[in-house]
Amino acid sequence: MYNTKSFIKALRERVSKILTTYYEEAPSKDAVFPYAVLNGINIIDLAAGDLASFYLDIWVDEKQPTATEDLEALCDALRNELTNEVISVSGVFAAHIGFDNQNAVSESEYDISHRRLGLSARIFYN
Repeated sequence: MYNTKSFIKALRERVSKILTTYYEEAPSKDAVFPYAVLNGINIIDLAAGDLASFYLDIWVDEKQPTATEDLEALCDALRNELTNEVISVSGVFAAHIGFDNQNAVSESEYDISHRRLGLSARIFYN
């Protein structure tokens, strides 16, 4: 049985071990830099499970003196810890995560720095 909700919850919880992570958007008033937003989930049905691509948008406060360096370090930590990671929910699914790409994103706000990591997960349902 497909269970996207369980996958999203498990993925968000795993990423939150590295950096506070929200799904789709961060709360406008309560979010504290740095944080990540899990979004852009695109699922392709394969013969044996799914292939889910997704983004992690990482945000830091540019007003901090080491903001850019901190942002790159967070991206490295996310790549290092998530690449080849397996997440699972017993009796529901197991998924293998892979890194796809990293992009700098231009922001109209001068006090925010932002990077986007593209990742994918091969999901096998139980």
